[in-house]
Amino acid sequence: MEFDVVELEGLKRKINITIPEDVVSKRVKDAYKVLNKQVKIPGFRPGKIPQDILEKQVPMQSLTDMFQALMQEYYEEALHKSGLRPTGQPEIDHAGMQDMKRDEPLKFAVILDIKPDIKVKNYKGLKYKKKEAVVKDEEVEETLLKVLSRQGSLEEMPAGYAVEDGDILTVDFEGTLDGAPLDNGSAKDHELRVGEKKMIPGFEDQLIGHVQDEDFEVAAVLPADWNQKMRRVSFPIPGAPDEIQEDDRAIFKVKIKKIRKLHLPELTDEIAQREGFDTVPELRRAIKIDLQGHKEQHEELRIKEDIFNMLVKDAEVAPPESVIERELKFMIEGMKFQIAQQGMKLEDSGFEPEKAMKEWREKAIFNTTGYMMLESVAAAENIHLTQQDMEGEYELLAKQTKQKVEDIQKRIMSNPDSMNQTTTKLLGQKTMNFIYSSCEIEYYKDGEEPGKKTETL
Repeated sequence: MEFDVVELEGLKRKINITIPEDVVSKRVKDAYKVLNKQVKIPGFRPGKIPQDILEKQVPMQSLTDMFQALMQEYYEEALHKSGLRPTGQPEIDHAGMQDMKRDEPLKFAVILDIKPDIKVKNYKGLKYKKKEAVVKDEEVEETLLKVLSRQGSLEEMPAGYAVEDGDILTVDFEGTLDGAPLDNGSAKDHELRVGEKKMIPGFEDQLIGHVQDEDFEVAAVLPADWNQKMRRVSFPIPGAPDEIQEDDRAIFKVKIKKIRKLHLPELTDEIAQREGFDTVPELRRAIKIDLQGHKEQHEELRIKEDIFNMLVKDAEVAPPESVIERELKFMIEGMKFQIAQQGMKLEDSGFEPEKAMKEWREKAIFNTTGYMMLESVAAAENIHLTQQDMEGEYELLAKQTKQKVEDIQKRIMSNPDSMNQTTTKLLGQKTMNFIYSSCEIEYYKDGEEPGKKTETL
């Protein structure tokens, strides 16, 4: 075969490929032999159709499957011989097929982005300080209260009763920011428990002392990432915290429609058994282990985020444009999925995909730069994905979306972009775990300064 590689801008390359005429002639001849047995033309038996009549009925340009397979074969051979490592789907120039002839070479071109040749330095033996995962007794008791809450009974409170911490309320609220309606800031018949802190900071505290059917206002400062409208669920949660912006203070008009008080039962072995344990001590131990695991996970994620940020900072090459575009598409599709999961229509959500393409571009560059660096570490350390890795991801996604594993697998495998995104994420996870496992960790206790140990007498 004949081919040559032309360097375009950045990491973009063009491969000009020529398929020899004898190969083209043979493949076309073989394709027509198969067609001759399959095509039905009045007056001719299958397999006995004259070649000139068959070619009029099925022009050579119609043999798309055959030509696509042939071009794919020679494209892969050109990649192997050139040593180029593509990223994403290539763009094929089919112009040469317009005037294609049986006994002439077939020329076509492929434009692709290639993976940069990166050598990541100093990723082994990184030193980090990590807080010991110590669970306090009051944290266990707090979780036990939540367990008892699931077994408690509710009493509806009479008119004139003032809200107390722990009460369960049904409320209507309408939020505004600078006089304009707040996106996703209004609700009807919303149920909340005062003190659980599931609303924005400060909202629940201002409900205490108010009574049923009272109209009043609550002022609360919106979180710094409120306007981001999207939280990327991937690994690790990439990117350093955004710069602190000026506070956005929202005003909520609130009406309490129902107040209920939760009466908790006594903690007994019977309660523990309903939760899957034989005794109360066993339940307490399980809660403590679970809380400890969450704290460990939180500290591990914090360190991995720092590693990710370090890799991006050390990168000397920007990711290819096609990779950035694919990441942006993934982020936007992820946001659309989240909106659909909440039972909302896209047009009612306030989310604008076209606007997000511009606003999220820097984040997409950041994410893909980190993934590119992790992939280079994976290549250096011979880290690869296994079938078990893929199957585990299919099962996890199926559980999260409440779909069948085989449906998830089929959808991902049938979409090259989805498959590429999935393998990039999984390889990144595996590589990050490798980097984290090689870190030198220094533990410190809660209340100590990192790096300093409390002296004992």
